[in-house]
Amino acid sequence: MLSYSLLKNHAGILLVGDHTSLTWLHEVVHEVNDRSPVIIDKEGSFLGLAYDVRKALERQREIIEPPQHFEEIGVRYGVQILWPVLLLQQRLLRQSLAFLSHTAKTQAITYALEAVIEDALRDDFGAQSENIIGLWQRLDPAQPAVIDMMNSRGGLYCSWTKAQRKAGFAQLLSSFDPMYDRLFAMRLKNGEKNLISPTEFATWENAEWPDPRW
Repeated sequence: MLSYSLLKNHAGILLVGDHTSLTWLHEVVHEVNDRSPVIIDKEGSFLGLAYDVRKALERQREIIEPPQHFEEIGVRYGVQILWPVLLLQQRLLRQSLAFLSHTAKTQAITYALEAVIEDALRDDFGAQSENIIGLWQRLDPAQPAVIDMMNSRGGLYCSWTKAQRKAGFAQLLSSFDPMYDRLFAMRLKNGEKNLISPTEFATWENAEWPDPRW
């Protein structure tokens, strides 16, 4: 079973699972990555989810021992994932399945991951969470331009303070719209709050991501 713990500063989640659930997730991500017509870069950010899960299974990330007197829970393993990265990875998984024949196991682990993300977003962002969930579910990473945007969005998100992440995450998600740059001036004129200038994103396009302080 998959579960989560929130990381500090609205950075993301510690994705947690037992050996079986993480093995399933690792296998599904690899299979989808190999077969999906949506995923162009077969060594890109989507495959990074499988890498992180494998490292957790190899006990090179977080190891969560069962609570005292509840040994039946068993040892679990966790990996830290940044919010923008995880949400785009999940959308690539979900969109890919629309083009692929797949098994009940694939659906089961996909829904489990989605359930964890929904619960964690509600836990982390409170009153904003329904808007954020809607923006997440409208992400369209099948468009190559959207995947390329992760460089700048991820770097900027890492650079933000806790307060900036709380205030700006919804607008950062909205900026994955390929029309964002063209519509920015109009949205600004209409009085939208916490909009992020395309110029600010441009400064992060080829920059190294700072420590996310998670």
